[in-house]
Amino acid sequence: MLCHSLFVIMRYLVNSQEMKQLDKNTIEYFGVSPEVLMERAALSVFSEIKKRCKKTDTVLVICGAGNNGGDGIAIARLLFLEGYEVSIYLPVKRDKMTPETKAQYETAKKYKVPVMENLGKYNVIVDALFGIGLSRPLEGTLKELIKWCNSQDALRIAVDMPSGISADTGAVLGEAFRAKLTVTFGFAKVGQMLYPGAEFCGELLTADIGIDENSILGQKPEVCSFEDSDIRKWFPPRKKDSNKGSYGKVLVIGGSDKMAGAPFFSAKAAYKSGCGLVRIFTPKANRNILLTMLPEALVTDYDSKNPDLPLLQESMDWADVILAGPGLGTGDSAKMLMGEVLKRKDKPLVLDADALNILAGDMEQLKQSKSSILVTPHLGEMSRLMGKKIPEIKESILDTAREFSEKYGVVCVLKDARTVIAAENGLFVNTSGCSGMAAGGSGDVLAGILAGLLAQKLSLEKTALLGTFLHGRAGEAAARKKGDPSMTASDILEEISSVVMENLERS
Repeated sequence: MLCHSLFVIMRYLVNSQEMKQLDKNTIEYFGVSPEVLMERAALSVFSEIKKRCKKTDTVLVICGAGNNGGDGIAIARLLFLEGYEVSIYLPVKRDKMTPETKAQYETAKKYKVPVMENLGKYNVIVDALFGIGLSRPLEGTLKELIKWCNSQDALRIAVDMPSGISADTGAVLGEAFRAKLTVTFGFAKVGQMLYPGAEFCGELLTADIGIDENSILGQKPEVCSFEDSDIRKWFPPRKKDSNKGSYGKVLVIGGSDKMAGAPFFSAKAAYKSGCGLVRIFTPKANRNILLTMLPEALVTDYDSKNPDLPLLQESMDWADVILAGPGLGTGDSAKMLMGEVLKRKDKPLVLDADALNILAGDMEQLKQSKSSILVTPHLGEMSRLMGKKIPEIKESILDTAREFSEKYGVVCVLKDARTVIAAENGLFVNTSGCSGMAAGGSGDVLAGILAGLLAQKLSLEKTALLGTFLHGRAGEAAARKKGDPSMTASDILEEISSVVMENLERS
């Protein structure tokens, strides 16, 4: 599964092995020497330190034996020659150094850059210990060194990757350097986008050192990310000569008796994302509540104990897109409705919340469905769908999303602090959003946004990418007004319009 040319505007995220191959390609195919790459890497970090620090600041550069350590030694030399009070600390054996790092060390000695044996008090600590090369947990003296770094009242800067963070998964390997700034090289790393790694990176800058898309040589990285400018052009255009039928019809199947909140959030989000008409198929007890809360919606009600299946079929015939699951419940009636939904093969489906909980009891239904399907599980729902424990899923969230997508032929939007989208054209990490979105109803809003965009004739993949991005940006806008701890799903709903308008104006 690789990022396809359909998404050439995306930015690649690389794992440790991919980055090593890119480095090798640059050196062996293009003939750029490792010494040149090391010097450019050092210059990029040196430049950022100059912007942030005074020459009177005391700087400690902690260097390992690998090439990341060589970058650090070169950074220390550049700072020293610029007049900074800088020291090198080498908690590794000199005979373990790579040839490039050894050469940097010999050069630094000739310039008489101080090399410290004991630690003191510093204003700036630069971590050039491991970079992307660490694959096992830190322990012993190195683990204690990282703990000491984190305890210091200093500006902490990581070179390429905070030591102790997996470049592949973002996991903490025993202990990790908590950077306030990370300067990475060539491409952002997967582990810098996924939590907890993203938190340990602090501010993340990607420096051009001569390793770029030319270095790929046809073997494209597996994971991509995206920004505002990448997907702004995907917002469905509006025509002056149009009507409410021009922008699609969404059917929301959701809500159990007197549980109208979830389908309300989804239905209103579908409208806010631009679709023309929304119908809610829900138990009779919810009818008046929903008509009061959202008079724009059509409401088709049924007896919750004896669902009217012909009425459901009529409602599905009416729709362009079917969203099933928000607040639906998992009782016999809900299972009966889901059985009918999954028989459809002429309408794209968005399956969320209780639709997924129902499927978890009979995954064969999903495998046999002929519809185009987009699923939106959070970690708990994915745990039930896959029969895996949540920590196991979180540690391998990319692999889990890809496995589920490929096994069942669906687009999978696996929700977490950083949502992962697995589709035919690759794996994608959405970086919009904030902690305030961890609130009841937020997932219902996302499901509604996705259904609304899908109704406007976007593909499932573009819908998943644009929808998760829009949802996250709306959450960020809500947080700026309400604060992360106080915001609600209603606040996210209200910000969808401003995010859509801003992006349409800039497209």
